Amino acid sequence: MKNKLSIIMTAYNVANYISSAIDSVVAQTNQNFNLIIVDDCSTDQTQKIIRLYEKKYDWISVVCHTQNSGVSASRNTGLAMADGKLVTFIDGDDWVEPDYVDHFLDIFNDNDVDMVTCGFFNENENGKVKNKIAKRQTSIVGRDEAVKQIIKMTGTVMGYTWNKAYVRSIIDDNNLGFQTDLDLMEDQVFNVEYATVARKFYLDNIPLYHYVSRKGSITQKFAMENVRDVGVARMKVYKTIRDSTRSEKDEI
Repeated sequence: MKNKLSIIMTAYNVANYISSAIDSVVAQTNQNFNLIIVDDCSTDQTQKIIRLYEKKYDWISVVCHTQNSGVSASRNTGLAMADGKLVTFIDGDDWVEPDYVDHFLDIFNDNDVDMVTCGFFNENENGKVKNKIAKRQTSIVGRDEAVKQIIKMTGTVMGYTWNKAYVRSIIDDNNLGFQTDLDLMEDQVFNVEYATVARKFYLDNIPLYHYVSRKGSITQKFAMENVRDVGVARMKVYKTIRDSTRSEKDEI
């Protein structure tokens, strides 16, 4: 197969969940991928667990930060190590369906697109699904519609990175990365920046990712610094869209 997927899994103090996340990757029906696990200086048993997996599977690479730097820095570390033509992200306390990899590779092989999405299950720690799973729908859209779906607060696209696969050369050629000064919505900023330099987007709502909402997670907490992050992220998104629109007008 001409394409290979690099999966970047970020981890921080997820010893109780990381095995389930990795096992779901091990169980993939399509094995044309490698897994890069970036540990952000965990203080529990996370590093010990992922090192055991690294010894067992030659397609798993582990890198451990020497100081806690945040999820954006972890994703950037993973991007620097990725060698696949395509790249996606999985959080270390979530898990994926067996055909997660197959879905992305099949669609990229069959279509001339720059991003592919999938749907997801939003579930609590007991496995109860909180979102409504709709009938499967697919579409190929342009930049404007993709950005619109990315910045929407509802739907199956949104600003997440774990339900999308990207062309790594687009990321590299445009020096894209995650904003390390944001703890929230850094993924939406990345997606909008990516979308403004990409062309065509394959949107698919088939649910293949299990996003688990846990008590105490950063997205569950409400604090003043989170309000600040949301404001900064929205300004960056607005600026990216505005600058992209200006450059398109200049080209015309």
